[in-house]
Amino acid sequence: MVFEDADLKAAASALRVAGYWNSGQECGAGCRVLVHESVADRFVEHLVREAGDIVVGDPRAGEDVEMGSLVSKAHFDRVLAHLERAVAKGAEVAVGGGTLEGPGYFIAPTVLTGLPADAEITREEVFGPVVTVETFTDEDEAVRRANDVPFGLAASVWTENARRSHSVAGRLDFGTVWVNSHLTLANEVPWGGFKGSGYGRDLSLYALDDYSRTKHVMHHHGR
Repeated sequence: MVFEDADLKAAASALRVAGYWNSGQECGAGCRVLVHESVADRFVEHLVREAGDIVVGDPRAGEDVEMGSLVSKAHFDRVLAHLERAVAKGAEVAVGGGTLEGPGYFIAPTVLTGLPADAEITREEVFGPVVTVETFTDEDEAVRRANDVPFGLAASVWTENARRSHSVAGRLDFGTVWVNSHLTLANEVPWGGFKGSGYGRDLSLYALDDYSRTKHVMHHHGR
């Protein structure tokens, strides 16, 4: 969620990793962006520049390669089908949008814009190198639309307003919410989602609960 006072360049730079790391095959990927309408064009310019500069290829080819292929032909076909349906429904391809040649299942780093609020590709987990960009007009609308999905693993809020960052983070129905970063993990804090994004927590002391059986024994001291 990118507000009008956010550092747009920093947000786009963060999505270069958070949106396309492991070809987008990451459960906490920053794959859906809600950006304030007043800064949407400028943000998209930054994001398109970042995505367009990503070096795609066989990771064994050199340290400059940032993104590899998708994991299988079946998944490759699934991601392409998502893209085709989105474009058929009116989405605009700002960059990428198709396949790349090579010995593997390569899809170009993609940015889609012009999406309606209820577009399928914004409500489903594509799990590929695809970032969608929607616009919003005010904070309440942004929070409502962000929460109006069946998943709730991870989200981020981009703003220079500290009061807003606390308020919005508290209203978002996601297990992890970052402020001015995305996909930054630490072992000492829990990782896990709400709604359709799974049960339990990984990392931190909270994760021990899933490997424990809590037993209550109560003694009557009168006997």
